[in-house]
Amino acid sequence: MLLQDLRYALRMLAKQPAFTLIVILTFALGIGANTAVFSVVNAVVLRPLPFHQPEQLVALSLYDTRTGPEGISDQSTVSYPDFVDWRAQNHVFDGLAVYTNQSLTLTDGKEATHLQAEVVSANLFAVVGIQPILGRTFSPNEDEPGNRVVILSHGLWQRRFGGDPAIVGKSVRLNGEQFQVIGVMPAGFVFPISAFPPEVWTSMSILREANGGAHPMTEQRGNDFLKCVARLKSNISIAQAQVNMETISAALRQQYPDSNTNIGVKIWPLLKAMVADAHSALLMLCAMAGCVLLVACVNVANLLLARSLSRQKEISIRAALGAGRWHIVKQLLGESALLGVCGGIAGLLFATWGLDALKAWLPATIPRINEISPDLRVLGFTALVSLIVGALAGLLPAWRASHPNLAGSLSDTSRGSSEAARGRQTRAALVVVEIVLALILLASAGLLVESFLRLQRVQPGFDPTNVMTARIALSDSSYGKPAQAAEFYKKLLARVSTLPGVNSVAAAWWIPLSGSEIVFSFDIEERPLPKSQQASAQVNAVTYDYFKTMRTSIVRGRDFTARDDRNAPKVVIVSESFAKQFFPGENPIGKRITPNGLPEPGDPPAREIVGVVQDVHLISLRAAPKPQIYIPARAIRRAVGDALRAC
Repeated sequence: MLLQDLRYALRMLAKQPAFTLIVILTFALGIGANTAVFSVVNAVVLRPLPFHQPEQLVALSLYDTRTGPEGISDQSTVSYPDFVDWRAQNHVFDGLAVYTNQSLTLTDGKEATHLQAEVVSANLFAVVGIQPILGRTFSPNEDEPGNRVVILSHGLWQRRFGGDPAIVGKSVRLNGEQFQVIGVMPAGFVFPISAFPPEVWTSMSILREANGGAHPMTEQRGNDFLKCVARLKSNISIAQAQVNMETISAALRQQYPDSNTNIGVKIWPLLKAMVADAHSALLMLCAMAGCVLLVACVNVANLLLARSLSRQKEISIRAALGAGRWHIVKQLLGESALLGVCGGIAGLLFATWGLDALKAWLPATIPRINEISPDLRVLGFTALVSLIVGALAGLLPAWRASHPNLAGSLSDTSRGSSEAARGRQTRAALVVVEIVLALILLASAGLLVESFLRLQRVQPGFDPTNVMTARIALSDSSYGKPAQAAEFYKKLLARVSTLPGVNSVAAAWWIPLSGSEIVFSFDIEERPLPKSQQASAQVNAVTYDYFKTMRTSIVRGRDFTARDDRNAPKVVIVSESFAKQFFPGENPIGKRITPNGLPEPGDPPAREIVGVVQDVHLISLRAAPKPQIYIPARAIRRAVGDALRAC
């Protein structure tokens, strides 16, 4: 009986190829859009992390106890001394690890290659539960200074070393220093999961060594630059772990009031922490795709209703010959379900072809974006949606068609019957619903465009026109002394400035809209405060042509000059928001502040404010600029990490 109904449905649809094609394409657009969006949600949110027992992995984020943990949207950073205390004092984790990104340059006699690297604590791979396919992971003592060991990603091992099975034990040159290869990770392994996956992993050793007479960053409590991940013990919940970490945080606040006052710790699932920033974008995509699908369903329902009205005589004849109401409904629902299945197949093809375009359109900051691809869950979703929308779109037309007026339908005056009038009223109602849904979709698209235009109108604080950037990482072995690094950048910038078409060139720790920052506390000389009460600001070290290159306006005072080096009086330039917040109604020029935490030996010196520049969005255009402090790069121990040039 089922095969007979299916053959009949195919014959009926084949008799009207134009109608069938229109319905299938309408379904395909709605189902295809939802399949593509579900592929994104599946890869980013639903698919488990590719680690051992990923449900036990959690992220640890800092928050201000005065405002509470609500509103935290990403995984914040911690200091190395705090991490050491957490690791020693907790009783809820099987392992606790930290990591931070790093830029390294690989040289092997052929060419220099920039590598995205990750500096990790020795136990990170044990925490996530992944073993290398060759060699071993880091041992605990390799976090200590003086160890130069590296683990390669599978891709780098294949691409640069030809998949050499004897690579373990060999040396590679990174940033001018020899590192011993101790392992190769499996294909597809990425940690941390980001838009720029690491190609090598090194131990904390390279961050725990004194350089140029300065204390290592890992010795400075309050210098938060490491992300933290942990594995819960099998019998411990997140709530229990939260209680334990709150106890530890309270003790650290008492023990280290200068750095840990008002600092709390929030624990949340690692997957949730990774996708927190992408949550709103995914919700918007789901809402818009769902609206498109509803419009498609109503449109198809209207088409099927019109078709059923034209088939009243056929249905009445079948009813007169003994076909029951349920049989008629089943037959018509079978036709609409068949249309839904065909639309689902076409929609799956559309979604597969459009995924590359969707990935290119989505922000690169969305985690796991490279994992977006159809899988069994996506196929199941498409099949389910196809059957549901086919049944929903055909339900009302099938129900109305199953109540034929036999006398009216079989007479010659059936065209003007009250049954046809009621059908037209139903179609009109469906058209109204379709218009409402279309208006909702149009309004949503309008709000999206308006948000985009607002972002376009945000003043970033610089002119990005014809600005090119390049990342530079100097080896500590060759440029460990401040004078050596300063001389390198001096020569580099001088040579780049002579290239054809280059108007100016500069360098900085961080470039605008990079998503990276470093925040230090500071003291105001005329209003000294204990360290626990000092405010903080973004700090950037720049060369003297930086503001000219970025076309950032000096609104008061002067710019840096070549004379502002280590031997000159200590000076800084601050942003407008800094001046308004900390010197309201005053002229900040001539005031003296003391930024803490700079990578230089000895106690931090007081620095005179010589200029005020317009605010620059360092992280993104969405958030208001934070107070900013600029320091001459030649006046501190280490110069820069990112070079800029404007053409």
